[in-house]
Parts: sequence; structure tokens; C-alpha cells
Amino acid sequence: MTEVWNVVTRAITGIRPELGESGTVITRDAALFYSADPGRPVLGLDSMEALELLTVLEQEFGVELADTGIRIADLHTVGDVADAMAGAL
Repeated sequence: MTEVWNVVTRAITGIRPELGESGTVITRDAALFYSADPGRPVLGLDSMEALELLTVLEQEFGVELADTGIRIADLHTVGDVADAMAGAL
């Protein structure tokens, strides 16, 4: 799972370099888009960045998410993405 986590966080900082440059710690509970919980970290991805993230991960892991039943609507946190990718392998 550590390898999956490293690939996911590297993909996120590749799409949003300012997260890496600012030293933002990407945690499992960080929301991808927004959060109703004011204490939760938020990456603030837009829909195009989310699609780019999934495309990068598909290429990196050699999987087609359409074949796995994973839906972007079900991925709310970075941990959700990492768990989904680990389950797809």
C-alpha cells in the first residue's frame, strides 16, 4: 500500500505542483475537491484535475478504472483514491 500511496501523492503534486512547492502535507483524509468540515485539509482539485489524476494513475498502474467499477463520484479523499487504486491492482 505504501507504493500505491507514494504514486498517488506524486501524481497529485505533478498535477498541482504548488502543493509540493508549499510543503503541503497530503494526508489520507485530505478532501480532493471541498469539505463541509472546516478542520479537514482540502486540495481543491477541479473536475479536469481529477480526471487528469485518474488518467495518470491508470497509466502508472496499467489498469482501466472503467473495468473496475470505481466511480469518480465515490472518491472524496486522497485515501479513497489510494484505496481504490490498491483494490484495482
